[in-house]
Amino acid sequence: MPTLRDIIGKIDIVDVISSYIELKRVGNNYVARCPFHPDDTPSFYVSPSKGIFKCFGCGVGGDAVKFISLYEGLDYWEAIESLAKRYNLPIKLERKEKDSELLLALERVADFYHQELKKSQHFINYLRDRGLSSKTISKFFLGFAGNTDGLLKMLREEGLIQAYERSGNLTKVEDGIYRDLFRNRIVIPIKDVSGRVVAFGGRSLDGSNPKYVNSPESQVFKKRSTLFGLHEAKEYIKEADEVVLVEGYFDLMSLWQEGIRNCVAPLGTAFTEEHAITLSRFTKRVLLLYDGDNAGRKAVRSSVPYLLKAGLSVRVVYLPEGEDPDSFVRKDPKALRDLMDKAQDIQEELLQKVKEGNKEAFENLLYFCSFITDGVKRFEILKELSKETGLSISSLQDKLLKVEPKTKEEHYQLNYHEAVLLAGLYKFGFEGVDVDNLKLSLHALKLLEALRREEYHLIPNYIKNMKLMDLKSSFEESLKVLSLPQLEDSRDFQSLRQKIKEQPRKLRIRR
Repeated sequence: MPTLRDIIGKIDIVDVISSYIELKRVGNNYVARCPFHPDDTPSFYVSPSKGIFKCFGCGVGGDAVKFISLYEGLDYWEAIESLAKRYNLPIKLERKEKDSELLLALERVADFYHQELKKSQHFINYLRDRGLSSKTISKFFLGFAGNTDGLLKMLREEGLIQAYERSGNLTKVEDGIYRDLFRNRIVIPIKDVSGRVVAFGGRSLDGSNPKYVNSPESQVFKKRSTLFGLHEAKEYIKEADEVVLVEGYFDLMSLWQEGIRNCVAPLGTAFTEEHAITLSRFTKRVLLLYDGDNAGRKAVRSSVPYLLKAGLSVRVVYLPEGEDPDSFVRKDPKALRDLMDKAQDIQEELLQKVKEGNKEAFENLLYFCSFITDGVKRFEILKELSKETGLSISSLQDKLLKVEPKTKEEHYQLNYHEAVLLAGLYKFGFEGVDVDNLKLSLHALKLLEALRREEYHLIPNYIKNMKLMDLKSSFEESLKVLSLPQLEDSRDFQSLRQKIKEQPRKLRIRR
């Protein structure tokens, strides 16, 4: 009887890998640009005779299973299942029981929510008022969480209630009583790249805060690397050789409905380095399509460094003030497509503005240039910048940031009020805030200065993504707590002496 290794050994590794990236034959082997790190000179080799691949740039290597595991973000057994399904291999695998139960529970809950939505014309009308068609509602399997008792009954009947508790979406209040995180919300299933439901997003309809909530992280869901819509968009991304990055669920669904289907969105959180690495496996080109307000422009500055560091080229669409992709595509889809077609590479755009004498563009170009990993490309940009400014290339190089390797975030370095203060400054800005007289730790001061310089890549993700019921009020409270007391004017000695005389003396009693 053939072993698992024998069966996998019969798979044509060239056929597998060429379905993801373009391979070029060189002698008996094939070469390509490595999809797992920025690679300007092909260093990724595939050997059909040995059934393996190897990158001599980043060192990654293995068989067809390992490639799919890395490329699609799957574990080893998930990758085997993917290959078995594609090539009709006679392999039967037992998945880890806990993961399997949780995924089944999530799938059943998604179906329950979807059926509940179908029963509620009121909420269907809300989605249609938002411009979504029945086809789009079905495509993204949207649902409504209104009947918690019905949900619990279904989970109990199928023996899945304990498994679903592990998702964090269901909280036990006391014996037999549970709270549904998404109660009275429109529910958006979130899928991994393989198409399995791993989490949910929920939008409130009654004005309650927060407007959006997401599932907490679980054994099958990692927010910092998961992108909404990637499963649906991955083939369109490969076809267009570009991904459109938006901020919200409804932005993405409205674009999809208008035929712009190579788009993804982070899950109501700041874009992360892990998101950029995930996208780099599918394309080397990104178009940012964020809201046309200060928050949208801040999101651009926050996202671009991660994208450049992952070896991606970036174009940016600037929407009119007050517009977001959802509203703009519904209002004028042709105008949006025109803006997308005309968008320039961000370095070319900034260089053009430098030629026009824009000092802010000069600072931004140097900032972004710091994250370009391709030394040749970075040098060419600095050479052009040198021509326009008269500054030497070496002096421009000295102005570049020293981008340090990513380290694990350490929450303990900030106390609660410092974290809330920084989250508020990131969200609301510095206008009208006196930050020069605050009691802050050295680490908090460093992060505050990074916010001043708009070096958002230095700000921990838990600060950028902080979710509080009322961040504004918490920010104001933390500002008060951290403010230094106002000192008396010590030069007015006479009034100070008089104040001391008026204070009752404290008697020190010896025991």
